Amino acid sequence: MSLLVVLGVIAVAQAVFVVLLGLFVVARRERLLQRGRRVRQGRARLNIPLARWLTGAGSLKPVVESLSDLPRDAALAAASELHDVRVPVAQRAALGAAMRGERWTRWALAGATSWRWWRRLDAARAYGIVGTPADAKPLEALLEDEHPAVRLAATEALTAVADPALVRSAVAFYPAEPLAVRLFTSNTLRISWRLAETPLLEFLGDPAAEGHDLAAWLALAESLHLPSLRPTITALVSHADPEVRAAAVRALRRYPHAQSVEAVRSLLDDPQDFVRAASAQALGALRAAESLPQLERGLADGAWWVRFRCALSLALLGEPGRAALRRARQSPDQFARDMAVMTSGLSEGAVLELADV
Repeated sequence: MSLLVVLGVIAVAQAVFVVLLGLFVVARRERLLQRGRRVRQGRARLNIPLARWLTGAGSLKPVVESLSDLPRDAALAAASELHDVRVPVAQRAALGAAMRGERWTRWALAGATSWRWWRRLDAARAYGIVGTPADAKPLEALLEDEHPAVRLAATEALTAVADPALVRSAVAFYPAEPLAVRLFTSNTLRISWRLAETPLLEFLGDPAAEGHDLAAWLALAESLHLPSLRPTITALVSHADPEVRAAAVRALRRYPHAQSVEAVRSLLDDPQDFVRAASAQALGALRAAESLPQLERGLADGAWWVRFRCALSLALLGEPGRAALRRARQSPDQFARDMAVMTSGLSEGAVLELADV
């Protein structure tokens, strides 16, 4: 066989490959366009039966049937949107029960043990919609999944499954989770707070707990605002780890009480500047007028953040605090003068925004 024949065969093969590739791309594009039209039309058809059901003028069956007309993954996405955004909390259980036996639901739940993380993610999302207390065991494995996106979705399912052991596990894992998972866990536990209260009290009161873990649980306690946690949080103000002390005073700003104010005031002279700054911020959030002399002295602190937090907290204390800032503008201490000049002219809205109370 001559060289020209070989080259000719190669050229023909390449031409055939290019043609076939072009046909594949065109066919694939057309298929995706058709699928996109099907999804858009299906979601549009969903709006009318959904509105009728939500207003009490229709049943749930047409809603479920409209979802079943969509491709499986599109049905899961649409159901997640309905559950999380468009359906009131009181009606979500009925929606989940109605969708439990649907084809796309079974497909999603079957992915809980898949080796592909995105299929496990679909399963976690589905449990958040149709989960019941009987689903605690498969959800437990998803809460411990190696992929953070799966764990994030699984935490959202805690509200639907409502299992005390699962909530305890979520609280126990909380310090080791990435920030995004922590935020989702906090939002979920605000709904399931009754199940989170006991394990959080247990972990915060554990004398053997690491400082990093305690600081994370204190941040969770800050977001939950559970009155039963206040005494335990107050006790941690005297912890040896400055990170824990700072987290404790940040949490106490959400727990107005005379003992909270006293505990926070005790840290305004802490050796660590970030603890003093957190203390000053908390006193402003608590509107602790009795701390005005300490906050005024804090305007001369050697750390800029402490001076800044003291000034903002004084501004939050109304006219007495504003008067202290005006006096500080004439102070012989340059630090106090500069900070008072910078903050005394701020509007109330600016003070509230900067103080983050």
